[in-house]
Amino acid sequence: MEGKFKRILYGGDYNPNQWPREIWDEDMRIFRDARINSATVNVFSWARLQPSEETYDFEQLDDIVDMLSREDDDIVLATSTASLPAWMVKNYPEVARTDYEGRQHKFGQRHNACPNSPIYRKYAEALASRLAERYGSNPHVTCWHVNNEYGGECYCEHCEKAFRVWLRKKYGTLEALNAAWNMEFWGHTVYDWDEIVLPNALSEGIGTGKTAFAGISIDYRRFMSDSILANFTMERDAIRRYDKETPITTNLMGTYKGLDYFKWAKEMDIVSWDNYPRYDTPWSYTALRNDLMRGLKDAPFMLMEQTPSQQNWQQYNSLKRPGQMRAQSYQTLARGADTIQFFQLRRSKGACEKFHGAVIAHAGTEDTRVFREVKQLGTELEKLGNATLGAVNEAEVGIV
Repeated sequence: MEGKFKRILYGGDYNPNQWPREIWDEDMRIFRDARINSATVNVFSWARLQPSEETYDFEQLDDIVDMLSREDDDIVLATSTASLPAWMVKNYPEVARTDYEGRQHKFGQRHNACPNSPIYRKYAEALASRLAERYGSNPHVTCWHVNNEYGGECYCEHCEKAFRVWLRKKYGTLEALNAAWNMEFWGHTVYDWDEIVLPNALSEGIGTGKTAFAGISIDYRRFMSDSILANFTMERDAIRRYDKETPITTNLMGTYKGLDYFKWAKEMDIVSWDNYPRYDTPWSYTALRNDLMRGLKDAPFMLMEQTPSQQNWQQYNSLKRPGQMRAQSYQTLARGADTIQFFQLRRSKGACEKFHGAVIAHAGTEDTRVFREVKQLGTELEKLGNATLGAVNEAEVGIV
């Protein structure tokens, strides 16, 4: 089977925009020492790229892309649409999600856009289009990374109206819908499409994991998966107007239940995912997740993120034992990965992920055990060359 890349991509998320320009050259030297050959950039840069509704500024991203191109790196170029700029929420408050309790959110956090907001869709498509027009012809742009870790739900009026349209397409008649949901129970029969309301805490929900009517709640999650998928395909198609060939992906999350990954995989050129097992996760469970990612398209996949050392957001965030990162990486390669990528290449200096693992820790030097292990693996992968790319995995067991 032919792979998507010419070599094993070895690198990960890189955010030079968080650091002074003089740090970048030092980063390049350290990355070369570790045999890092790729970088995922521009994941959360919408506010930098579009500082106001009328203004775009690509000067800094030009510098980053030029620098990585000179280094002969493979660039995984993200579209930055996973986190809204402040001006958008200020000017158009309805772009922010409404949560399960019915609260309209303000500016903050990430994955914070209503997937059915016409305003969000307008500006996200425009940004993806401008990025593809500007960088799509660069031969070092090896993969497009749309948004980031899609997930979550919105319960706003835009979604409620779109849900009714989705239901009409699925059921055709109210009689069929009432029968499917067993709406005779508690006398909840609806006689007009506009009588259907979202199944949140203000209606049929009984906490986020329970519901009075399973039919509407399951359908709403399927609708949300389709709505968010429409965001992905919108950006994908915007990129394709300028770049006809470069693979386009978005990073999935293993066995995350919020999206129908089998349906999503049909729209992706290559599957990618983020692997963050806990300190006590059985290796067999990680293997299952890798096999699932492989099985979505029956093709090699990308490991878009793993930590070289420790997570910072789980209940217990233990440092990986000596050799564990290397073993986990080879497990991933053996189960079909064509890339080994980290979050992150240089550790953030502030905010909630400042203690998440990185190739370059806060010490800023190569003199750490974690860096030496990253370098060892990079040297070994460089020797492997393209021998494992596009490899076929013969499954002995199938799980339904």
